[in-house]
Amino acid sequence: MVSGIDSYNEIKDELKFFTTSGVRVKLLISLNKEKMAIDELRSEFGYRTSTLLPVLAELKSKELIYKDDRYYGVTPFGKLISSKLVDFIETLHMFKTQEQFWKNHETYVIPDLFFRNIGSLSRSHIIEDSPADLFATHRRFIKLLEECKVINGVSPFLHPDFPSIFKTFVEHGAVVRLVVTHPVLELMYERHGELLQRAKDISNVSLRVIDEDVRIAFTVTENLLSVGFFRHDGTYDYSMDLISEDRAAIEWGNALFEYYWDRAVEL
Repeated sequence: MVSGIDSYNEIKDELKFFTTSGVRVKLLISLNKEKMAIDELRSEFGYRTSTLLPVLAELKSKELIYKDDRYYGVTPFGKLISSKLVDFIETLHMFKTQEQFWKNHETYVIPDLFFRNIGSLSRSHIIEDSPADLFATHRRFIKLLEECKVINGVSPFLHPDFPSIFKTFVEHGAVVRLVVTHPVLELMYERHGELLQRAKDISNVSLRVIDEDVRIAFTVTENLLSVGFFRHDGTYDYSMDLISEDRAAIEWGNALFEYYWDRAVEL
């Protein structure tokens, strides 16, 4: 049987327990943040005591929460369950609010290990060009990088502004690590060979080449993550990027960069 279906058959009742009651989910998530008394829960959600008490009893019977004097809190097991619920809810919310971005791009190219943790990007937003401003995304991207001290990037294409972007990196004294594909490296030597020669003498710049058909472009710094994808027709979408300044997204981006960095080789 397909992986996941066996597991579903074994936990479908537990899944139904949460998905059929918004009250259960809200209480569990709230109590994961802090202990709360019944009057605080009533004030928080606007539910009557007669509505809350049976649900609290259900959660307590499953050892997801406990009661200490007047206050309810989550058990260690309840904390595990509520944390995964939050991740699931926030991931679905991201897909819903950014639906066109995830539908219209080859997002399946993200390595499986990182796709499983895609919820790390839930606190992100999309920046895109407009008919009146065709370079808004790129300009915003460069602006975001100006104050960064650490810049790690993976690129399967050579941007026309590569020399000016590179100059911006160096002038600001940023520690830069770049991973490019072989076709991109060949273009860099062909069009900007002199610049690459100079880069060899810059201690804060490192370049590696990867022998894979990478289909994702991203940059991660100490302050932000910027990700772009190819469209389904095989062209890269310069007009739209996913941006996040959330710590979880930056950690996800750094881990993804190290994944590609370790698979690449020094020039």
